Amino acid sequence: MNLKEDYHVHTNYNDHSDPNLTVKNVVEEAERKGLEIIALTEHVRESSKWISEYLNEISNYKEKSKVKLISGFEAKILSDGNIDCREEVAKDYFIIASFHTKYNDKSIWINALKKVIENKYVNVIGHLAPESSFHIHTEEIEEFAKLLSKHNKIVELNAKYKRPPEKWVKIFIKRGVKFHLGSDAHSLCEIGNYASITKLIKLFFKEN
Repeated sequence: MNLKEDYHVHTNYNDHSDPNLTVKNVVEEAERKGLEIIALTEHVRESSKWISEYLNEISNYKEKSKVKLISGFEAKILSDGNIDCREEVAKDYFIIASFHTKYNDKSIWINALKKVIENKYVNVIGHLAPESSFHIHTEEIEEFAKLLSKHNKIVELNAKYKRPPEKWVKIFIKRGVKFHLGSDAHSLCEIGNYASITKLIKLFFKEN
């Protein structure tokens, strides 16, 4: 839980980030803000064709950057609990698994979350929160916490979506779940900016 670290930063390799969110500009902005570590975690699909170019571009800055750079991806959690990322990519790089589709079915959502937590190639569960169409009970959150701890998964405090919910964070902390910070930046100004989750961050330090 270091405010000088950001483990969820996008680039303009997707079609909805700011055009100036190049790898070069991301690195320079992180340096300007005095960050120590950033993970570049572009949205990936099994069909993505730009992966090699993206990884090579990050590698070009690793030795000369003042910031430690982590090469990674954000992969969508599918309805069966798999991730939309080729195994040969997932096994070698930092992977955030996140829900990006509403399934409107509690059982599908829960089963998918449990399976992705068990996935050995997933490092982080991103912007975790239930869908608005159903409620997750305390006992179910406790079960998630045990599974997260068992499989040594990190849960991010996500600044873009202000997640997880406060109740979840409290339970996770008590169960020893690991956390880190992710801006989910899609623009330069969002990199390392955690103003939107000050309450969650304070909660973490209070509970500990």
